[in-house]
Order: sequence, then structure tokens, then C-alpha cells
Amino acid sequence: MAGIAWVNGKLLPPDQPAISPLDTGFLYGEGLFETMRAYGGKVFRLPQHLHRLLTAAADLSLTPPTPQLLAKAVQEALDAGGLEDASVRLTVTAGVAGSSTPTVVILVRPLRLPPRDLYESGCHAVSIRCAHNLETPLRRIKSLNYLDKLLAQRSASHKGAHEAILVDADGCVVEGAMRNIFAVIGGTLVTPPLSRGLLPGITRAAVLEVAERNDIPQAERDLPLTDLYRADEAFLTSSLAEILPVASIDGNPMAQTAPGRLTRALMEAYRSLVADELTRL
Repeated sequence: MAGIAWVNGKLLPPDQPAISPLDTGFLYGEGLFETMRAYGGKVFRLPQHLHRLLTAAADLSLTPPTPQLLAKAVQEALDAGGLEDASVRLTVTAGVAGSSTPTVVILVRPLRLPPRDLYESGCHAVSIRCAHNLETPLRRIKSLNYLDKLLAQRSASHKGAHEAILVDADGCVVEGAMRNIFAVIGGTLVTPPLSRGLLPGITRAAVLEVAERNDIPQAERDLPLTDLYRADEAFLTSSLAEILPVASIDGNPMAQTAPGRLTRALMEAYRSLVADELTRL
């Protein structure tokens, strides 16, 4: 299997058993993860990914290594994996029960993207009702407790769709099961606010930055599903997929053929941002 795993300082084949069956991440899902994309052997916005993980770790009383040590470990794993363009997953668990030593795993694998035709003509999504408890810290962090989103995505796949769009009890869009979501409505870029309990995506933040630099009107506001149906354009964002156009939701096509004008412009601007930042690393 291509790639490599960095496990508590040791480099191993990615399919080799490496953690204790008593690890609380394995037993109870007590842990966090970040999925990052490497371009030319460098991770895009690694400090932001580490900041999000460490902020969430404090909420869960986890004590991972410092960001400096984690950054060094990520680069060591990436260099050892020998992959220029790669998916990099950093996982931190509380470790074995009773121990104060966390488990850190960095998995470097070949980059797998959605099929090219989805970028050229858009993907299809379906809405899935979800029960969001805004009081739990799990709503805004990438914990190992990911089963609800996996089940939503599996349901979407069974319906022949590429992504599940999570909708709360108020009828408002929260996010995609695997990605954040944006809509273009009347020339304004709209995305649900963090107060709806969505994951604060690294790519989501970058897209908002790019929109501001290009004087594109934007709003973080509630996005009723009915508004999304009537949107001119829509797209999904994630570190691996970048910006993925949406062609239809629940069989309702976007007003503009995907990718729409603004989506296409943001796709190009985002790639320019990535190239510019990586040249300065």
C-alpha cells in the first residue's frame, strides 16, 4: 500500500497494526483529526489546521504535543512517504486509559479527488434531516465520533447522490456531510453561520478571504433549504476537494449550469491563493 504512517515517532507501513487496543480513541472515539492536502510536498495552511486541532483539544482536555512538534512530525511523515501531492491525516487520541501520553498518528496517502467530470459539470446532492444539539462541543470539532456524518453520506450514496446536505430542525442548511457549503443568491456569496453548529472549515475560511479580496459580496447567514433550491449557484468546499460545484440538490437544478460564473472565478482564485502561499513556505 502506497504511503506511510507516522505513529508516536515511528515510521511504519500504513496497513501495519500500530496502536494499543486499549487506546481510548479506538475504544470510545476520544480523539480528534485533521485532513490536510499537500501540494508539492508542502501542506497548505498547516498552522490553521493545527490551531483548530489544538483549540478543540483544549475543549476535550486532551494534551497533544506543541504545534511546533506536530508540524515537524507532519513534514517528516510527508517526506518519508515520498508523495508530492498527498492526503495527510493527523489523528490525536487521549492514548491508553490511565496514561497521560496521547497517541499521535500521521497517515500520508496518495491524493484521491472526486472525478474530473464533477468539477466540469457539478455534483448532485440530497438533503438529510439531522438532529443538531448546539450545546455539545462535538458539533464544531473534528472528533473521531464521525458516525452520524458517515451514515448521512451513505444514505446520500444509496440515493445516487455525491453529497449529503445536513438540514436542521429549523429547516436551515448546516453543512455537507463531508464538506462545507456555499450558495450564490442574487450575486451574494452565502454560507451558513458557525452558530448553526457547523465545522469551521479551513477551506471555507480561505474562500471567504478570497471573496473579500475580489470584492465579492458575502454573507454568513441562515440558509433555509428552500433558499438553497432557488440559488443561482452552489458549491462545496474541503481541504482535499478544494471547491466542488453543485449541479442539483434534491433534484432541483441550480439556476446556472454548474460551475456557475462566480463558482468558476472562486475556483481559479483559490488555486492562485494556494500557489502563492506555498511559494512563500
